[in-house]
Amino acid sequence: MPKQWRCAVLGTGMVGEWHVKTIPNIGAKLVAVCDILPQRAQAALDKNKLTGIPVYTDQAEMFRNEQIDILHVCTPSGDHMNPAIMAMQAGKNVICEKPMEIQLDRIDRMMEMADKCHVRLAGIFQNRWNPANRAIHDAAAEGRFGRLTWAGCFTPWYRTDEYYRDGGWRGTWRLDGGGAIMNQSVHAIDLLQWIVGPVKQVSAYAASRIHAEIEVEDTLSCALQFKHGGFGTIMGTTAMYPGIPVRIEVGGENGTAVSENGLKIFKFRDERPDDKRLVESINNRKTSSTGGAASAADVPLDNHSMNIRSILSAWDENRDPETCASEARKAVAIVLAMYESARKNGQPVEVK
Repeated sequence: MPKQWRCAVLGTGMVGEWHVKTIPNIGAKLVAVCDILPQRAQAALDKNKLTGIPVYTDQAEMFRNEQIDILHVCTPSGDHMNPAIMAMQAGKNVICEKPMEIQLDRIDRMMEMADKCHVRLAGIFQNRWNPANRAIHDAAAEGRFGRLTWAGCFTPWYRTDEYYRDGGWRGTWRLDGGGAIMNQSVHAIDLLQWIVGPVKQVSAYAASRIHAEIEVEDTLSCALQFKHGGFGTIMGTTAMYPGIPVRIEVGGENGTAVSENGLKIFKFRDERPDDKRLVESINNRKTSSTGGAASAADVPLDNHSMNIRSILSAWDENRDPETCASEARKAVAIVLAMYESARKNGQPVEVK
């Protein structure tokens, strides 16, 4: 990257610590961290052997004292808007962890503030850089599936009760914005709409099947229709022990592809010599990770690095990145439509 971006991380829990680790490894400079628990921020720095980086408990003080180009917002999901707006009003660009926010009007206010302050706003959806998902996306973009008939995403994950108790915000409507769908399945939902296209309408059912202490769903099943007329399914849960990797399926008149820790199926009428080499190359990348299926911490950071690097490269070139704010908004719109449908006992709801 031609510019060394000066970055600060707000919120140094598990995901924030990933950003603390990633920023120096992609050629950017970590200049400060901020957390209401300074000991947690210091622990994140110590874990990654980073020294000489100031720790703040107040975002405004950090802005007064440090020269910062980008704020990485890694606070709980329902607490993204206010710190992001404060940063943008101070002339800082913002990279916001998923979901961008838990309500569309909040995301819209963030986007409006970015325009007003002439700064940039982008989100994190790192699984777009998974090579199997990228291969399916590229095949769809080339029209290799022909008329798309059906597509689905499945997030059959597992979380313990202790996971929801930790931190006091998970499993709440106010700060988590939902459960297995808003927090975990939002990644696969983003992939589905990115690969297949906009979702027109959803019909969903949801409940907490095994986690009695949480306010939100631990399981949701949804039927949907895409704007191009094809049909699909979204399933997400944190109640299926032991938790297995996300599965994406796309099929049409001329081909079918399935990703699940690799490319399980990648077959087209217009079979190409490169297809076999591509599948072998992707499937030879051995990994013991479940990609977050069995534990929130079981996530390799390579895709995070590529996502953040792509944002910075796009901003270097004065263009919107692949996960710009308007893109990050789309998955949240689908999630909120499913929640509305579930509250109405499966009544179809249009995606806004």
